[in-house]
Amino acid sequence: MYKKIIFTILVCSLTILACKEKKTTPIKTVEKSTFVTVFADAETTAVTSNDDAADDPCIWINPKDSLQSTIIGTNKREGLEVYNLDGKRLFSYPIGKVNNVDIRNGFLLNGKEVSVVTATNRTNNTIAILYVKPTGELEEIAARPITSNLNEVYGLGMYKSKKTNLFYVFIVGKEGGVEQWELFENNAKIDAKLVRSFALGSQGEGIVTDDFYGKVYFGEENNALWKYDAEPDATTERVKVISTSDKNMKDDFEGVTLYDSGNGKGYLILSSQGNNSYAVFDRITNKYEGSFLISDNTKIDGTYDTDGIDVTAVSFGNKYPKGFFIAQDGANTKGKDSLNQNFKIVNWSKIATELKLN
Repeated sequence: MYKKIIFTILVCSLTILACKEKKTTPIKTVEKSTFVTVFADAETTAVTSNDDAADDPCIWINPKDSLQSTIIGTNKREGLEVYNLDGKRLFSYPIGKVNNVDIRNGFLLNGKEVSVVTATNRTNNTIAILYVKPTGELEEIAARPITSNLNEVYGLGMYKSKKTNLFYVFIVGKEGGVEQWELFENNAKIDAKLVRSFALGSQGEGIVTDDFYGKVYFGEENNALWKYDAEPDATTERVKVISTSDKNMKDDFEGVTLYDSGNGKGYLILSSQGNNSYAVFDRITNKYEGSFLISDNTKIDGTYDTDGIDVTAVSFGNKYPKGFFIAQDGANTKGKDSLNQNFKIVNWSKIATELKLN
C-alpha cells in the first residue's frame, strides 16, 4: 500500500515537473530571409581576359554632359577597361594586375581641376594613379612608383577631406593591414605619402569613404562591415555596422559603395557575396533597409559571386533619372554559353521602388 502511494506521488511529481519545464522552454523561431528582385537594364562588354578577371568598377561623371560619362572597370589579369553608359568598351589600359579602383573629382593639377583615378596594382604592389581626360581617356600621372609596405595590395577606396580638402587613398592588403596615403602634386605629376597604418583584423577588400561625414567603411570578408574615422590623425576605434552571421548576410563581404543623394543623405550598399545579394543601409544611422538580388531576365543574365560594386545618384535624364547601380558579375552567361566576366547596370529607381527607399 505504502509503495503504491509513494509510486503515485512520484509519478505526479514528475508529471508536474515535466509540465513546468515544457511551459518555460522558449520556442525558437527562425526568421525567413527576404530579398527583393530587380533586373539589369544594361551590361558591359565582357572583359578581355578569361576566368576570374573582372572585379571592381567606378564611375566618371562627365562635367559637360552626363550622358557622356564612363564606367571604369578593373580587369585584374591585365589592367583597366573603360565603357560608355551602354556598356560598350571604349578603351583598354594594360597596366598590370589591377584589383580595385576608385575616383575623386576636383584634384588641382597644374592649375586645373581633374578627376583622379587610383587602383591597387598587384603586379608591382603599388598604387596606380591616373587622371581622366575630357574625352574620357585615362593617362598615368604618378610622379613615381607608389609602393605599399603591405605584403599584397588588394582593396582600395579614395577619400576627399571636407576638413582640409586633401585627397587620400585607403588600401587594404590580403592579410588585413590598412594604409592611408595622402596625394599631392609634384612637378605636374601626382605623388603620395604614407600618413597612417593600422590592422583591420583579417582579409578585407571592399572600401568606401563618406566624404561628408569623414568616415571610411571596410568589408572584413569573413567577419563584418566596419566604420572608422577617415582623417589621418583619427584613432582606430571602430563601429560594427553588420556581421556576416546576421539576417540576410553571408560571407564573403566584398564590394561597398555609397549612394549620395545630397545633404548627407543616402544609402550604404554592401555586396554579400555568399548569397549573391546586395544589402542597403541608411547612410546616417546605418540601419539595415533590406536586400536585393539581380536576377536573370530574357535579355540579360543576373549577377553571381559579385566582387566590386559602385553607384551614382547623378541624373542621366530619362535613361537613369536617379542614377544607377553597377555590379561585377562572376558568372556572365548568354543562354547556355559562359562568357568572360562583366558588369551589370541597374536603374536605381527600380531598387528604390522595390525596397521602398526615399
